[in-house]
Amino acid sequence: MTASVGTPLTASAGLSLRRNFMWTLVGNIFYALCQWAIIIVLAKLTTPLMVGQFSLGLAISTPVIMLANLQLKVVQATDVHRAYRFSEYLGLRTVTTTLAFFVIVAIAGVISHEPKTMLVVIAVAVAKSIESMSDVFYGLFQLHDHLDQTGTSMMIRGALSVTAMSTALYFTRDVLWGVSAMALAWFTSLLLFDARRGQRFLATEAQTPGWIERWKLLKPRYTFSRQWTLTRIAFPLGIVMTLASLNMNVPRYFVQSAMGETDLGVFSIMAYTMTAISTVVDAMRAAAVPKLARYYVNGKMDSFRSLLAKMGGMAAALGVLATLGILWLGSQVLLVLYGPDYASYAGVLVWLTAASGCSAVASLLMGGLDSSKRFRVQVPMFVAVVATNAIGCAILVPRFGLTGAAIASLIASAVHMAIAFVLVSRVCLTPGGRETMLPALSDSWGSGL
Repeated sequence: MTASVGTPLTASAGLSLRRNFMWTLVGNIFYALCQWAIIIVLAKLTTPLMVGQFSLGLAISTPVIMLANLQLKVVQATDVHRAYRFSEYLGLRTVTTTLAFFVIVAIAGVISHEPKTMLVVIAVAVAKSIESMSDVFYGLFQLHDHLDQTGTSMMIRGALSVTAMSTALYFTRDVLWGVSAMALAWFTSLLLFDARRGQRFLATEAQTPGWIERWKLLKPRYTFSRQWTLTRIAFPLGIVMTLASLNMNVPRYFVQSAMGETDLGVFSIMAYTMTAISTVVDAMRAAAVPKLARYYVNGKMDSFRSLLAKMGGMAAALGVLATLGILWLGSQVLLVLYGPDYASYAGVLVWLTAASGCSAVASLLMGGLDSSKRFRVQVPMFVAVVATNAIGCAILVPRFGLTGAAIASLIASAVHMAIAFVLVSRVCLTPGGRETMLPALSDSWGSGL
């Protein structure tokens, strides 16, 4: 069965907003705990130098992969009229991810001349590339309102990665083998869960009975004109996510340059401790944006402002409580989780926790920008935030070390929160009622999906 452009298709009845939120929250929390467990295992079974090598791999790979992803998941999940086929999203992602991998390798060669560090960075790049391919299937699941598939995939991937890395590190005490095992675990999850579940949704749409034909639906499709148009549509979102990732990693770059990979490992341990805040906030934002969008499109601005204010208030409360808790128990938390080598850095953790609180408020306020289709305006906002972070690190890291990097992060997060508040306030003063859709292309779908 073929479908014409502009015809919505439904694979199955989707889940409710509440159930999708719960699956997103549970999946994110479980995956974040698994990533946190990986950091703990690294701290326990390796040296701060190896933690620093792993962190450098993430710091180099993540911004490049974010740009290459072009936030296709967001574009795909909102492509209700099926302007593009899944095979076209998949084809574009394979091209951009391949290019990103070689860019990461080139950057690693320029930044570090230590062969072992370069190999670790390359191994991290392989793992992040595999993760990027899973992201395309997450967009397919979200399009069909089945975030239970995304949540389940994240839990499987998280559990496999912890098991694989822990086992490899236990026997080798070598971070390179640990990251390689994690990459293999992610590839297993992609192949056995994401791809299998994805082809079921595609087969239901296409009404394809044979299993060979069903798996052919996962074959990437390359059409330059259509995918170039798709790239132009998605590019601003890719820039936004790249800048956001770059902002998170700016302090790591300065710490690595001024103090070395061992201190970078310590700083990364402090930063990873605060993933709990971002995990909860990300789930709140993912669940609230569709409702905010409906309020905005329907002109219900009182409801729009009310929900946005509640979200911002909850994020602020979460940040304040977390900061007070770290002020009180920071040293004990670090001692229990990571050992005595890290317990003396509680002051750094306090500053980073406060920065996470400001970022949480900014992130939820940006949900208002997303729901009202204010994508481009986020680019200059993040340029300002990254510039603030870089200037702060350039001034403070040489003078105050890790504490200076944490303070610079707080300043940048406060600027982010302030700009987001101004931009969202302007949105709240508009009458609403506008909606932006992907342009339906005139190209024929041809045969199949």
